[in-house]
Amino acid sequence: MTNGKITFVGAGPGAPDLITCRGKAALENADVIIYAGSLVNEQLLELSPQAEKFNSAGMTLEQVIPVMAQAYRDGKSAVRLHTGDPAMYGAVAEQYRELDRLGIPFDVIPGVSSVFAAAAALQTEFTMPGLTQTAILTRDAGRTPVPEPEDLEKLAAHGTTLALFLSVGDMDKLTAKLLNAGRAPETPAAVVYRAGWPNEKIVRGTIADIAGKVHEAGIKRQAIIVVGEVLGRGGEKSSLYGSNFAHGYRVDDHFKGRCAIFALTAAAAHKAAEIAAGLADAAIILPEKLKHLVPATRVRSYPQGGLHQAITAAWDEYDGLVMIMASGIVVRAIAGLCGHKSSDPAVVVCDEQGNYAISLLSGHLGGANRLAVQTARITGGKPVITTASDGRGIMAFDELAATHGWTIENSALLTEISTRILDGEKMDVVLPPELYEKYYTDHSAQFRLSDRVETPCGAVYDGSGTLRLIRRPLVLGIGCRKGVPAQTIAEAVELTGYHTFARVATIEKKLSEPGLIEFAAARALPVQGYSVEELNRAEVPNPSPRAMQEFGVNSVAEAAAILASGNPVLTVEKIKYDGVTVAVGMCKDE
Repeated sequence: MTNGKITFVGAGPGAPDLITCRGKAALENADVIIYAGSLVNEQLLELSPQAEKFNSAGMTLEQVIPVMAQAYRDGKSAVRLHTGDPAMYGAVAEQYRELDRLGIPFDVIPGVSSVFAAAAALQTEFTMPGLTQTAILTRDAGRTPVPEPEDLEKLAAHGTTLALFLSVGDMDKLTAKLLNAGRAPETPAAVVYRAGWPNEKIVRGTIADIAGKVHEAGIKRQAIIVVGEVLGRGGEKSSLYGSNFAHGYRVDDHFKGRCAIFALTAAAAHKAAEIAAGLADAAIILPEKLKHLVPATRVRSYPQGGLHQAITAAWDEYDGLVMIMASGIVVRAIAGLCGHKSSDPAVVVCDEQGNYAISLLSGHLGGANRLAVQTARITGGKPVITTASDGRGIMAFDELAATHGWTIENSALLTEISTRILDGEKMDVVLPPELYEKYYTDHSAQFRLSDRVETPCGAVYDGSGTLRLIRRPLVLGIGCRKGVPAQTIAEAVELTGYHTFARVATIEKKLSEPGLIEFAAARALPVQGYSVEELNRAEVPNPSPRAMQEFGVNSVAEAAAILASGNPVLTVEKIKYDGVTVAVGMCKDE
């Protein structure tokens, strides 16, 4: 007979719909269920009417283990159902040890801990910038002692958020310990009784008065105590979503374009899904047999032996290719496809572990150097860049053009001027001062900022000839609430980092908005309006539920910028500011 299966499952904090999908499936397929008594919502047991059920509240360890072992030997599926998450005060380690001793394998499915259900009930987070970046999950000593270094007074002295399990039985003693640890009497405190259950109860107060309020509420067990300034929702704004903060998934110099990520093995497919989730617009291209491993919304598959045809098809369709495979396979596959660096897509090679992202082709104009850097940020690996200018820390002119959406008017000079730069020749450059300071001040001995004015060029580089870089027009998509003043719109636009636009685009219903009219008139910008039907045809990265509710559209700012620019990839995705939403698109065909 085939051996059975033992699975430890976190039931969640109370409500039956707070169990995980995987935990629910395990219960539905169970032949035997051993559950933690009244701590588990018995409605969950209704998921498997066929199962034999054991209430472990009246059982010892010596009684529980034989039930699981027998089910395993009989080829049955046994679920050990614990409250919340098994890892928090679940007394599971001793069960694991016994099963290990018997040579019986088992799986563990995590659950939602009551401590996180309490945070949800309190509508707070345990870590807030400017207040604390640490939360201590613990319990006070009672019938079960705690190690001496973990006495509550010692932990409370750190000033972090405290979340206390199994400690509500003697609130007077507990609050006295908090005060002895130096916590201020006015420190916010809260108690959540049966978090996640229909009879959930919340008591709020301070260290000074919470004990009395808990007594009044009649709470004696099954409660989480939370102590800390985070309960007041103060603190500073997180840097994570700040408009001026860059991180691995949102950086100023990210690759702009559609990517295809190729993988040949299961491990590579999982890495492809990780990378795709961090890129703005990426598809995953896999052999047919692997397509079930990645999100269906991203996957495209090909039959056995169809790799070369798939790469050929993607060559002209995508702006960048990330190849999670050996570089030799990639070199042989693309050898006959390479045309010119001005038209070839970016090609990056990555290993299955994501340790290295190698810029293989079209490093500057195609953006492979930026794509390699962005891929490495996502995987935690290292980018490998071999272009000479990057090796010397110099921003190459074609890279500058690609980064800022400029086109090279006389690209025949590019190779000559690039060679002279690498030979150390001095040059005058005409650039916006902020870009000169960003890219060339460290090399001012070689590059001098010229005060010449050349039009219509966005940038000019002087040598024996003049390399001219021309900025493609930018379109500003705007959505705003009724009555927003022009100054507020201007402040929102300032957050995009761009100042010169060809036109403004919005929904037709906003064409008569006074603030928008004033903003555009002050800058002599034409305003283009789109109908609801037109806006809904644009695929946007960040659909807006509010726009759908108010206007019946998925997006205003992003959709308008995409339609007006003719470019499906936004230069700046939507930024929200005081009733205004802005996005920037760069024209492809002007």
